[in-house]
Amino acid sequence: MPQEPFDFVIPLYRQRWNTRAVLEGLTLHYQPRAIHIITPEPEVAALRSQSSHWQVAPLDIHAEEPFFQPQGLDKETICAELDLGESLYTPGWFYQQLLKLGAAAGIPTLSEWYMVWDSDLLPVATWPLVTQQAAGSQHAFALLQHNQWGNASIVAKWDRWIREVLGVEPLTDVEGTFVPHHMWFKQAHLQTFQQQVGRYFQSDDHWLLLMMRSANQFGTFSEYWAYVSWVAAQSPADLCFYPYAEYGTTTERFFDDGTAVFSAALRQCLAIASPDGFSPAYTEVDAFIRAEYGAEALPSSLAFESSPRHLKKGKENMHIEEQRSRWHPLNQS
Repeated sequence: MPQEPFDFVIPLYRQRWNTRAVLEGLTLHYQPRAIHIITPEPEVAALRSQSSHWQVAPLDIHAEEPFFQPQGLDKETICAELDLGESLYTPGWFYQQLLKLGAAAGIPTLSEWYMVWDSDLLPVATWPLVTQQAAGSQHAFALLQHNQWGNASIVAKWDRWIREVLGVEPLTDVEGTFVPHHMWFKQAHLQTFQQQVGRYFQSDDHWLLLMMRSANQFGTFSEYWAYVSWVAAQSPADLCFYPYAEYGTTTERFFDDGTAVFSAALRQCLAIASPDGFSPAYTEVDAFIRAEYGAEALPSSLAFESSPRHLKKGKENMHIEEQRSRWHPLNQS
């Protein structure tokens, strides 16, 4: 039976050295109908030009600032609702979450089931996203982050948001978190999710504005965990995931802005001296990984973090996926 066509949605703050490899990897492994990139307007033209020779599925690039204009809103108006003062989180960080939850508002042709994928997550020995069952297509994501590491106070705020705003029990797992850096979304469930946000606030204002106001009230929210908790309560048959033991135990997460350990070793392998303009193909990155790990010990995925805060938090605050990585700068002897 042929695979059901579906689209990827990827919010992208800025094109990075690994962007090409991630997009080509998703194309090779999953053959999506289209990949939709949502990125700041200054990035659009360069990305369109540079991606023209990449081996990728049909690529549709959207500017994020006017993305919600069909709803009569723009980024500035939505972000103006946020008033957190001193916070770890920027308006842009919350806005990216709204782009994931509201992708259909700016992409009329978007598939009913669509896969949101974080722009820094490279698939390697990856997992099936769609499988055919007797009852129809099954859409599954993988738990990639262990639940024993992370900021407990932030997790508590996410938990409270889900309980109060959605009125459901937060979904939990014995090992993994529901912050897996990728997620299946179904438009029908997102519509009821958005309606519930309006009911909670007893307001007819747009759900995008209400979500930003909810961050003011609770300090933060988690788009992935909130969504899966809602689906688990409303339509559990549509929630399917691989346990942490299947793909989470081999994934690695580490800082690499194009000058750190992994990219430097890759450039040396490819005999490329300078990081300037470095944008390797997926086939090059995959061949390097296979040579480094061996065919029997491949990671399921690698996450290339770009924020320097990942170098400042100290080993005691690192996720286990960072602690075990051979590429994390803080793990070098």
